[in-house]
Amino acid sequence: MIKELYIRDPQDPNYVYGFLEHQDPIESIISKIKILFGTRQGQVLGDVNMGLGLEDLIFETRINKLELEEKIKQQISIYITEASQYKISPNVSFGTADGYDFCLVDIYINNEKVIGILAK
Repeated sequence: MIKELYIRDPQDPNYVYGFLEHQDPIESIISKIKILFGTRQGQVLGDVNMGLGLEDLIFETRINKLELEEKIKQQISIYITEASQYKISPNVSFGTADGYDFCLVDIYINNEKVIGILAK
């Protein structure tokens, strides 16, 4: 199996100090999802369709839960090769708290929550 760079943030509660590479397919999926969420379409030279630009989708357009979940599924099926071996599904919810609008995207792999992304 190919080794990949370990990109968890030190503020992440599951961060492992001193870890530079990994071979864990779940960790690879999580890393790739973070990259997709943080990349705007058109930012990747040679593939203008890669990326979601999650905050742009949520706050600059009027997208509903089902549309956003479908866009996430499309990106996962195209850009995450492990999706053929694992069931990866998003669950999107919108809300308001303390005067702020927010969006929570939970990602499940084989029906187990592995990451939650909060955009506010």
